[in-house]
Amino acid sequence: MSLKFIRFERTPRERGRQHGEIMRSEIAANADVYLARFCDFGIDQVAIQAEAKRWLSFLEQTSENYVEEVRGISEAANLSTDTVTMLNVRHEIGFPLMARTAIDLSNIVDGCTSAGLMPETTSQGTAMLAQTIDGPMPVCGTMFVGRISETNNSWLGVFEAGCVGPTAGLNEAGIGLVCNSLLTAIDGRGPMFPPFKVRTRAILESRRFDRVIQAIVRRDRNSSMNYLVGHSDGEIVSIETSPNSTRYLFPDNGVVTHANHFEPGGNIVSEFDRFVPSSVYRSHRLGRHLRSKLGSIDVDHVLAGLKDHFSYPASICLHPDKDTPGAQSSTIVAVVMDLKRLVLLATDGPPCGAPVQTFDLAG
Repeated sequence: MSLKFIRFERTPRERGRQHGEIMRSEIAANADVYLARFCDFGIDQVAIQAEAKRWLSFLEQTSENYVEEVRGISEAANLSTDTVTMLNVRHEIGFPLMARTAIDLSNIVDGCTSAGLMPETTSQGTAMLAQTIDGPMPVCGTMFVGRISETNNSWLGVFEAGCVGPTAGLNEAGIGLVCNSLLTAIDGRGPMFPPFKVRTRAILESRRFDRVIQAIVRRDRNSSMNYLVGHSDGEIVSIETSPNSTRYLFPDNGVVTHANHFEPGGNIVSEFDRFVPSSVYRSHRLGRHLRSKLGSIDVDHVLAGLKDHFSYPASICLHPDKDTPGAQSSTIVAVVMDLKRLVLLATDGPPCGAPVQTFDLAG
């Protein structure tokens, strides 16, 4: 398998239609997967639709272009606008339920492991970001890479089928983004704020680093998330966010890593590691691996870290647990980005077995 590549150069509605037409089957598959997952979380489809309608109403008032693209996807994919909206706010709908449930969700939640590298740590003197993107096994083969060309900015994003906001990416100003889901007991309990995917879109549409940080912290949030952002000029920060607080983590010896729990030293009570205990070691293992070659880290060394199989299958390179019945998760995509050369490398599937594809924003 290989990641599809879509070159978007049109209006928001037209971009949405292009997305919906090319990724129609993948969007339908994504919708089925997450509707089933929400049912596993204990929420029925009527309630899911009501939540999606509520979020669509909010986005219509706050993010007009985003909604235009959602509507374009809906039209071309032959799905309701509510269904496509659900995909775009799945973190805001689903994760709060995880914080309030007593059932064992360890096989139906997933995590990611990310890293940021300052230029002085790499063999080419370039800032780099990397990440494993984990998710439900049936989502494998449904993500894609898109290039968006706007009047004052062009960028590459790694997208979930049906989503307007990217999961990771870089832009021509040398700004890059990777993310990790986090969870607290107060997720989803406050008023509505711009959702995660709207913020990731705003980050990659920004040409200044202060605007990147502003997109993350200016307004409170409904779902917790770690945003690891970097700039080609040599600035990297990992921003842990809960609904009402933020914490900034900076590189140690030029390297910063993160998984799915709030790092020690803060005052936020983490909930995700109750469901995904592998988070406790994944970040530190990746950090130790990367620091073993300070000053000479290259793409191969980063990829070797993303392929790590310690405590398999609950490893950085995540695989299904064949000894446990029920829904399973896996690494869906692995990403490595060179922010100076504006190159995004990605695998369609776990990096231990999937070939690496190259997407060049400058080319």
